[in-house]
Amino acid sequence: MLHHFPRFQPDVFDENVKLLHAVEDIAKAKGVTSPQIAIGWVLAHSGAKGMPTIIPIPGATTSARIEENMKPAQLNEDDMKAIDEILEKFPPIGGRYHEAQQALLFA
Repeated sequence: MLHHFPRFQPDVFDENVKLLHAVEDIAKAKGVTSPQIAIGWVLAHSGAKGMPTIIPIPGATTSARIEENMKPAQLNEDDMKAIDEILEKFPPIGGRYHEAQQALLFA
């Protein structure tokens, strides 16, 4: 299914995977998983610097993943700065949706 989305096309996939690997390094250092870093990142933005309250709703296909998602990484200022630097260094390449799908959003 993902192979239909622009960010997962062969010509950009390897560049986008660099972002994942950089986040995995932070996760390993903190003793958590990449999804726990992602959920922690969203929660760290919730209510910060004028942001609204954000409630992440991660998907899961197993009870183990549900339990994992219930333990988001606790990110400090240094962690957030490191993630910001990663995002600057490895911005996602390719659209989230195809142009036709994008046109249907917020229609």
